[in-house]
Amino acid sequence: MTIPARSLLLIVLVASVGCTDTTPPPAERHDAPVVADQAKPAEEAKPKPDVTAATKLGPALEAPAAVKAAPAAVADLSGENPVLVELVEKGIQMPDGTVIKLPAPTLGNGMDAAAQKAAIKKIMPRNCTYEDFTDTSTQAPFGLKIKTPPSRNDKYTIRTVDLGFVVHGKWDVLTSDKFADGFTKPNTKANTKNQGGALKKSGFLSKEEMAKRSLQSLTKNGQEDRYFFSTFSLFDMVEVSATRYAVLSKTPNAIALAARLDPRFVDDPEYPNQWQPIDKDALGNPVLGKKQPYSGAGFYLKITRLSEPAGAIFFEFHSAFNEPQGWFDGQPTLRQKLPTIAKFQVEQFRGKLARASMKQEEEGEKKAEK
Repeated sequence: MTIPARSLLLIVLVASVGCTDTTPPPAERHDAPVVADQAKPAEEAKPKPDVTAATKLGPALEAPAAVKAAPAAVADLSGENPVLVELVEKGIQMPDGTVIKLPAPTLGNGMDAAAQKAAIKKIMPRNCTYEDFTDTSTQAPFGLKIKTPPSRNDKYTIRTVDLGFVVHGKWDVLTSDKFADGFTKPNTKANTKNQGGALKKSGFLSKEEMAKRSLQSLTKNGQEDRYFFSTFSLFDMVEVSATRYAVLSKTPNAIALAARLDPRFVDDPEYPNQWQPIDKDALGNPVLGKKQPYSGAGFYLKITRLSEPAGAIFFEFHSAFNEPQGWFDGQPTLRQKLPTIAKFQVEQFRGKLARASMKQEEEGEKKAEK
């Protein structure tokens, strides 16, 4: 079974930081300090030693002293999405030579209800019960970790984001074109007060565009791969264009979408990996500044149907990306605003899926009555 193209695009957009409508509710403030999870605010933590040095650092770079972290349980990655495995085992190389490895999935394939529950408990916010975390409310808790690993170059800031939450709804609704249509239309309206980001364009390279660049499909049976492009703005301060190689893999109870920025598109005339500052002209109108190359980003999203409770679906998102100093003049703007944006996005997504699932049930009942 092939997931429709628009539904695959929806999954990519949901998994891409800054690529969907990130308009927070007007009452929310963006200047609150970032929290380690949703339950308690945490003090600014020192960078965690969750990076590994690149094998070739170059003459001007020196690797920091190795720090060994406590060993963590590693999920079985056999049969997993090949790009997901690459991101976990080999990592993402940043412009300064640092390599960031993403964590293994919280939920492995084939886990029973007890194993799923035990794994999810490890990522839940403090003072949160499993019943609360899996509640049907759109405002149920979610787990969010934002870290800033050390960088060897002041021009770059490295961010990692790990998000986990539960939604309730029908699996076939989630993967349908009808549900995807509400998410995949570009949003070019700017709201400087409440708008986090605006998606300007997005889509997949066609077979003709792939052939023009000598790109081929590399996946096996049961997997789909695409080259996905998007252009989006962040807080009316920077515009980012990125083309990623994405692979989608499926099992009866899970979908995994993993993507990495493809370096072959740095100088592409149509779909370049680049960023531009958004400046103002004499009349206060936004104008794009100098184009600058962008590199160092990857993520994966895994969606798993839970054995218990019925109708519950677990989303986990893991990402690492380079945030150039020029994006926000070195200020932690994105890091500070992500918790509010994540909360709003999660609640909006839960509500939309629940309503769409309920509507499908009602339509089915009406047909049965006829």
